Amino acid sequence: MRILFINRMAATERGGGETFDLEIARHLAQRGHEVTFLSCIPLWGVRSEKLEVGSKKLEVGSRKSDLRPPTSDLRFITLRAPMFPWFPWDRVKAGWRVRVAEFWIFEQRAARWAWKRREQFDVIHVCELPTFVAKWKVRSRKSEVGSRKSDVGSRKSEVRPQASDHRPPVVMRLTAPNAYDPCGGIQKADAVIASGTSITKIRASVRADCFDVPNGVDLGRFGSQKSEAGSRKSDLGPRTSDLRLLYVARFQAFKNHAMLIRAFAEVVKEVPDTHLWLAGSGPLESDVKKLARDVRVDKQVRFMGEVPFDDLPGIYAQADIKVISSEYESFCFAAIEAMASGLPVVTTDCGWVPGLIGDTLPPIDKQWVDSRGEPGGRFENDTPGHRIREAPGGLVVGREHAEDLAQAMLRMAGDKALRERCGTWNRDKAVRDHGWESSAKKLEEVYERVIRDSGFEIRGP
Repeated sequence: MRILFINRMAATERGGGETFDLEIARHLAQRGHEVTFLSCIPLWGVRSEKLEVGSKKLEVGSRKSDLRPPTSDLRFITLRAPMFPWFPWDRVKAGWRVRVAEFWIFEQRAARWAWKRREQFDVIHVCELPTFVAKWKVRSRKSEVGSRKSDVGSRKSEVRPQASDHRPPVVMRLTAPNAYDPCGGIQKADAVIASGTSITKIRASVRADCFDVPNGVDLGRFGSQKSEAGSRKSDLGPRTSDLRLLYVARFQAFKNHAMLIRAFAEVVKEVPDTHLWLAGSGPLESDVKKLARDVRVDKQVRFMGEVPFDDLPGIYAQADIKVISSEYESFCFAAIEAMASGLPVVTTDCGWVPGLIGDTLPPIDKQWVDSRGEPGGRFENDTPGHRIREAPGGLVVGREHAEDLAQAMLRMAGDKALRERCGTWNRDKAVRDHGWESSAKKLEEVYERVIRDSGFEIRGP
């Protein structure tokens, strides 16, 4: 198959949606498919970054739309459009309109670009982008009407798609069930895929036929460097602490770095040599740094910035405990990366993550940012500092409960046997259930189905 992935942020940032598309595309390419990426770079200025595609790194950031030759498993194409990654859209009144405008402009340009080259692809895969889907379907309907008009007078009772009227179907991946979709693009997509807690909500609200294509982890990268951690110490500084806690997340409100910093301040009071590593960037980073200074843990907290994906396995290899303080997570790539690396996990009751580490309770029902109440019965003891339950892969605490998070981190830090037991269970679970190969096969089947239903045939590669 000839597959076009359209992901606005893949050339500039690497969050969960970008990781899914890049990793599963790489595995689809390994299975013999021809994969092309269409992404966005800022309209103003030149942003030059290294992005891994296949086995090589390509430079993106030219001043014009950039068609890269197929020097690796994937082709990478970038379009210029307005981008304001520094703008705190989730903190400013009506700031969401800026983000919506950014996406809308890119989706318009991407639709024009893809339509002109539609003969080159058998299927199009988009990371959300409902406006793109709506625009694509409008063009498809106009093309179909034109094709039928040209067949007036024909003896055929059925109009068959012609080679000159090729219209690849569109598969949309949703990262959450509450995507902003003013034009009905989700309903118009030929198929919708998702994973984690989003599946049930999407099926109950916008698409009952949503396909489950799970997130995965590169088992060859994550976990393989544990024995090599000593050789990478020079990259991260000398081992000055007994324990290193790691949180990999963008600095956005729902990731709740502020609660983690307050909880960590309590940990430091009892175990002064413990250090916290924060990998990621985002609009709230300066606020979190200020809070770390205010609670006097800035010396023990390391802000690592945006860590290149190639360097993440080495970071995990030198950490001792993975911490997640989010208010919600529909799946969480950082959790399975930690699991594949053999780390124990301390997490809030934030949705899918507790289940990943073997928690037997179903995902929490109310998991959105504006939710503050906790359903009853999720913890045996509701006393502050004791809302903790143990899972095979780690500890689960209440959301928004800094005291519980602090006590869970202290408990994990003080029990080496628990850390080793949880880390081993997590690695085994990742190897058993979360390799990319099985997910790539499932997505391949979805593509084949929508292409067959569209009436067109697979033409390549």
